[in-house]
Amino acid sequence: MLTRPITCFGLANGRLPCRWLRQTVIGVLLATALAEGSHAADPARAPVPRIPPGTVVSDASASRFNRMVYAAVSRITSGDATKVPAVIRARVPLFTLAFLATVANTAPAGDAPSYQLAEVGVGYAVPLNSRLTIVDTEAPPTAAGIDMLGRKVLSANGRNLGGLRRVGRTNTLQVIDVESLVRVGNRHAPLTMRHFIWADPASGRVASCVWLLQKRGGGQFAPLANPPRWLQEGTHDTRSIHVDASKFSFGMPTQEAFAIASLPPGIELAWTAALRQSACLPAYGDNELQQLTAAINEALDPLRAPAD
Repeated sequence: MLTRPITCFGLANGRLPCRWLRQTVIGVLLATALAEGSHAADPARAPVPRIPPGTVVSDASASRFNRMVYAAVSRITSGDATKVPAVIRARVPLFTLAFLATVANTAPAGDAPSYQLAEVGVGYAVPLNSRLTIVDTEAPPTAAGIDMLGRKVLSANGRNLGGLRRVGRTNTLQVIDVESLVRVGNRHAPLTMRHFIWADPASGRVASCVWLLQKRGGGQFAPLANPPRWLQEGTHDTRSIHVDASKFSFGMPTQEAFAIASLPPGIELAWTAALRQSACLPAYGDNELQQLTAAINEALDPLRAPAD
């Protein structure tokens, strides 16, 4: 149960055996990681920064990127998964997609804490010295033990990180869009997975709300019926990837053959009228973020513990 509401946010400023296998790798990655966005020319949609290589995931003592918002490992496990070469299926789970945040206490010494969300970044991590660590996707360290095929997988994953866009922010929250292929019913649909990431000013803990949007004409969006999910800090997702053999071409998988099977694990929220309206804006200014915050608060109300 939730014990306190989110606040009204303060506004502020291996060797490749053949060519077809390389193509398979790229097709897998565009679905299991992130699909390239097409919004670079829109000034309201800022790229999400990359986390510096060497950053340790879940290091609360670090000055930067000291909170793990969300981490995902993809596994090709459902649908026609056995039709994907085992060499590919074995390498996709080697890399962890991580969303990390920098949370800092900005209150003067002696005053009650006042935490702010300074930044949110994204990167891929592997175990190094028994700690999950962000790596350079184009030049991972030798100590990571990644073979040539694994490096191809990691490199393609890294290039796709350029498709993430921040579409709104205050000093305690950010809204980030991730373009993904998602299984909806019996089809693989290109959707936007929107992440609302929030830092509690009193405790510094982070949480997030995630939902799916479908693109409409003229840059507009519409929410899917799938309910939003509320995620606690440090959520780990073993993300199942669905394979549709009908999307193979001449026996080889295409990009459209792979889709994320579901949203990250969390508490489902009911769609309210206000949340449906606020959840699908192309981008958010201060007023729109206040409305979105209020709508998420309303959707969280039924989950909160009664006041003592």
